Amino acid sequence: MDYLREIAYEVRSAVKPLLGTNDSARVVGDGFGGDQTLLVDEVAEKAILRYLVKHRVDCTFIGEERGVQTVGEKPEFFLIADAVDGTTNATRGINFVSTSLAASPKDDLGCIEAAVVMNLCDGETFEAEKGKGARRNGKAIETSGTVSLKDAVIGVDVSRSPDSLEPSLPFIRKAKTVRSFGSAALEICYVASGRLDAYVDLRGMLRTVDFAAAMLIVREAGGIFVQSDGIGFSSYRLSELSRFSVLAAANEGIYTELASNINLKP
Repeated sequence: MDYLREIAYEVRSAVKPLLGTNDSARVVGDGFGGDQTLLVDEVAEKAILRYLVKHRVDCTFIGEERGVQTVGEKPEFFLIADAVDGTTNATRGINFVSTSLAASPKDDLGCIEAAVVMNLCDGETFEAEKGKGARRNGKAIETSGTVSLKDAVIGVDVSRSPDSLEPSLPFIRKAKTVRSFGSAALEICYVASGRLDAYVDLRGMLRTVDFAAAMLIVREAGGIFVQSDGIGFSSYRLSELSRFSVLAAANEGIYTELASNINLKP
């Protein structure tokens, strides 16, 4: 956890001067995840690698930009990172951008043991250790007690995927309010802290790096995090950056109603 916290602070220090600037959006290459690498992404991931080398942290690093790299001679764990989650927000000066970091002893998405998600704009930090609960800025958090869609505030992302709107419409119509902020990791952490009652992304676009850390945090806060069809995430390799549709819910009541109102095609 100390490593993850310190890395998050290093990333924030490196990218904060770039947030909202024209230079932050300069294309500098193509990332491992398939998207273009912007300067703000490059600076953030370099900050992580600098820290790992400087502090001699032996690990297998999995990043959105450079992919899978061995750091040190005897890797002791897997570190998966989305150095900047919410890149569009970062380049536009929208203050909802995060860095997402998770550690696992195995190359398995179901084995995450420690996680940190930090808002790079204001430093707000969510974290969790397996079996030890979740925290926001050091204080314990838990999911909301809202059990009905009619009272629920839900995060939904349909950007760049109009086809995902139709299967989302049944629960969107029933929800009290719908929001979309632009950083999946932070939105899932908002479910963990009770600010949102659920988060749904049916686009089939979220990568392992996008939610690995937030998944542990929301589960440790008492929430549910599964694929859109209810399947969990064990046995998926961290190093492959697979893409998923996901559903995070505060509790069983919200999850059950959401799941029954997702209009997935056979």
